[in-house]
Amino acid sequence: MNDRFHPESALGRAIFWLCLVAYGLHVIEEYDLGWQPWAVQVLGLPVTWGDFYITNGFGVIPLGLLAGSVGWQVPAAALLLPGVMLVNAVGFHVLPFVRTGQFSPGLITALLLFFPLAGWCVITAFRHHRKALLLAMPLSVLIMAFPVVILLLKPVLGYS
Repeated sequence: MNDRFHPESALGRAIFWLCLVAYGLHVIEEYDLGWQPWAVQVLGLPVTWGDFYITNGFGVIPLGLLAGSVGWQVPAAALLLPGVMLVNAVGFHVLPFVRTGQFSPGLITALLLFFPLAGWCVITAFRHHRKALLLAMPLSVLIMAFPVVILLLKPVLGYS
């Protein structure tokens, strides 16, 4: 097999598990470098560490386990993880850094892990599973938007 962007290549068979490992390292970077206070100060999100734990523990980890388990057999489901990685990298790390010039905890792993791994998934899906990619990417945006919308609704609904 000569196609480096092929689902059946060695990387293709392992890619979604590698994405999950990358997300784990990303969460460690965010936690150790203080993403929560940064998000409150820079993004204006009313987020707590509890929100961070719940979102990653009940959102990202199950999504990663799903992606790794089904892989390219169910590409629309598996591609949700790299889609979320790209939305996270751009929306919560790169754009805020560009806008403010202030380092975003999580930026290192977003640049070094999320973009290469998720980018590989997107290129491979574009070549071999285009319809799945067209479904997964908008759903990934909605998945990443969900916890933000809930956080912003808390004060509106009288929860703090």
